[in-house]
Amino acid sequence: MGTNRTFKNISVMTDSPRKNSKSSGVSRGINSYRSTSQTLNIFKDYGGLGHLYYETLASDLDKILQVDIIMSIAETKGSVRSRSIRLASEMRACGIVEKDIVVVCSGKNADQTIVLVASLFLGAIVAPLDPESSNKEKDRLIRKLKPKICFADSRTETHIKRILHEMHLQTKVVSFSQEDGGISEFSKWIQHKEDEEFRPIYIEDPRRTVALILPTQGTTDFPKLVCVSHNNICLQCMNFADIFYHPVNILSFFSFSWFLHIIMVCLCLETSVTLIIPGLFFERSACKVIQDFNVECLLLGTDFAMRLFHSSAAKDYNLSCLKTVMIGVNNTTPHDIYTLKKAMPKVQFLSNYSMVETGCIAATRSKDYPSIFCDKPTTVGSLTLNCKVKIINIHTKEVCPPKKVGEIYYSGDGLMLGYFKDPERTMASREKGYFRTGDVGMFDEAGWLFVRGRLEDMIDIDNWSLFPLDIEDIVLRHPYVKDAVVIGNQKTHVILIKKNLDVEFNEPDLKRYICESLSPKYWPSRIILQEHFPRTNVGSVKRRTIREDLLQVSIRYSSSLSLLQREESLSN
Repeated sequence: MGTNRTFKNISVMTDSPRKNSKSSGVSRGINSYRSTSQTLNIFKDYGGLGHLYYETLASDLDKILQVDIIMSIAETKGSVRSRSIRLASEMRACGIVEKDIVVVCSGKNADQTIVLVASLFLGAIVAPLDPESSNKEKDRLIRKLKPKICFADSRTETHIKRILHEMHLQTKVVSFSQEDGGISEFSKWIQHKEDEEFRPIYIEDPRRTVALILPTQGTTDFPKLVCVSHNNICLQCMNFADIFYHPVNILSFFSFSWFLHIIMVCLCLETSVTLIIPGLFFERSACKVIQDFNVECLLLGTDFAMRLFHSSAAKDYNLSCLKTVMIGVNNTTPHDIYTLKKAMPKVQFLSNYSMVETGCIAATRSKDYPSIFCDKPTTVGSLTLNCKVKIINIHTKEVCPPKKVGEIYYSGDGLMLGYFKDPERTMASREKGYFRTGDVGMFDEAGWLFVRGRLEDMIDIDNWSLFPLDIEDIVLRHPYVKDAVVIGNQKTHVILIKKNLDVEFNEPDLKRYICESLSPKYWPSRIILQEHFPRTNVGSVKRRTIREDLLQVSIRYSSSLSLLQREESLSN
């Protein structure tokens, strides 16, 4: 899976002696493309993630594991292993023990991987938080977690210390940011010599032991804290190794707190894949990184993908090295898929359907892509390893046959252990052994899964259901429209438009297009012109926020489409 590479202007960190050995591999399975995937006995007595990574990192010490673009550092597996042992020894000396909670809240950097591995060595639980989340969210989550130690940066350190002070906790806060002398507090923690006698904690039951507590993304509700087991992480690594099919390197623009990014870090720890860690997303800098490091696999979500491949920078750089791009699900329309494919015809745009609570449920695989794109471009793919999915009728609660839409229920090894300190919500999320995803979708007759959106976003009017993505897909095809979001209630629905700056906006023409393209029952009561939409740090629209704020929005365009049609009829 690996290859020798030359990294330009990058210093290589190699703390360990050279050792030639074969890299560890990743198992792959074949799905049956039905509501029940192939079940494999993939878990063995391995002692948990810390024990696993202690061994896999030692198997290929000179292999580049991660490249930090901002710090201009490429780090080998041997360096990661050595620094993680030194940090684990220091954390143990400070009283960190098995099942203690370790919070990481900072911008992406290579040192976050060290904290992750060191904590797993000790059997501690890692809880990464999004540094871009609101102070209110950080406050609430940290108060609930009550961590024993926090790793932060200059943006989050002060706020975290204030929260801990108000809680009267003696929690240590370690900063990744460089001090006046150019050395970070974190670096001082790992200055001591590596303890050659160090051994990681052996986890007796990794299936039921929490490895990470991951926050949900907060697109539909306040972020929840999800407890994920050691076995679950191993399963997700196997799934994504199968999806990408022998990736050499991966560039991820997701935050360290996001489920997909954590899985990519763990995949690189277990295999010979190299992780490229960039700074904040900007189209030109992203294209430069892809070109300079011959990036083959890219994770950035649909919205960022649309921005990237339609920017002038995409034409200024050589992106021919790029083979696969992982895009999202709930905000992805057929128009998005065709537009991306037209912009980059040689790139495979792979969909995946993942939740923090379930792991990756379904995905389009690289090896299946050519036939899937032609025949089923809007599918999220087939089921991943060791899972069952059924579609439940929203009204009757009966299992839906193929091509009938209902709520997606999940059961399998990817299921969370539960919401942290919230047994009531954990129980409420499950029904007869299945997790209720809150998403609406269907299977086709061949077993391919299609996701239509969130159940709470679905609009029911006069006994018929309206799916926002269906309307958004039509509206986005108009040249005046750069972005569109549909929201509504049981009486009406509204289209919010972000206009395309490159085209002169003409409101009557847009309304006429909507009338001609959509059945009257899909006509909105209002069109609202927006300058921007509230989004997560990877571009996903926060629809609940828009719904809550809608009545407070200054409405610039709110003419009735039916009135427009009557006026046009009279004029004709």
